[in-house]
Amino acid sequence: MARGALPTKPPKNWWLIGGVTAFLLAMTWWSAEGIGFSLIELMCNITGGGRLLAESWPPDFSYLPRLAEPFLETLNIAIIGTVVGGVLSVPVSVLAARNLTLGRVIWFGDRNFMNILRTLPDLFWAMLFATAVGFGPVAGALALSVFTIAVISKLWSESLESIDMGLPEAVRAVGGTWLQMLKFGAIPQAMQTYVSYALYAFELNVRASMVLGLVGAGGIGMILETQRANFEYERVALIVLVVLVAVLIIEEISEAIRRRLA
Repeated sequence: MARGALPTKPPKNWWLIGGVTAFLLAMTWWSAEGIGFSLIELMCNITGGGRLLAESWPPDFSYLPRLAEPFLETLNIAIIGTVVGGVLSVPVSVLAARNLTLGRVIWFGDRNFMNILRTLPDLFWAMLFATAVGFGPVAGALALSVFTIAVISKLWSESLESIDMGLPEAVRAVGGTWLQMLKFGAIPQAMQTYVSYALYAFELNVRASMVLGLVGAGGIGMILETQRANFEYERVALIVLVVLVAVLIIEEISEAIRRRLA
């Protein structure tokens, strides 16, 4: 190839592209048949959605002062769930990292423990804890703690597996213990990603805490379910708007912190 000439693009494999497209279309059609999806019924019932939106607008802003206490409760649930779950996720993440774990048996057990936490949804944990400790914010905080462990441990264990093992091995070579190897060699390398994942988990927990309230786990979600059951759609719209604004603000703050850490 002559100097300065642009590299030629490899020819497209149209057979492969067509085959993948046909497969995706076939799977989509098969899935739609499986759930009984009908485009005609959807178009016929879409007027019901439009009527619901009309009944929800404008939001009932006179109800806003009554949302202060349940919204603060929602934030409290999210904060407790993030802090408790974030702390407990550290040993779970470390033992799930192949290069840092104490043994294959411990790694295998910890990995399966993480899989169980991720398999069961946060609503299940909320219902479980609501049955165990009663309906209210405590059940929501416990459920989000488990949810946070599942989120952070999965992501951070993979980050720990990709660190440079030169420094941890040097700590062990001079007689350092396993805990000293973690403290001085491994964890500092991945601390920035841990903070990023913790902030991400907090954003998720603010959203999830509203959903958990639907099953009696406290917070603004309980108010949302009450107003929905009473067909107070203007108040439902207000609650959704409040949570949306809060989530956007939290995302901006988290993004600013991530940029400072980068």
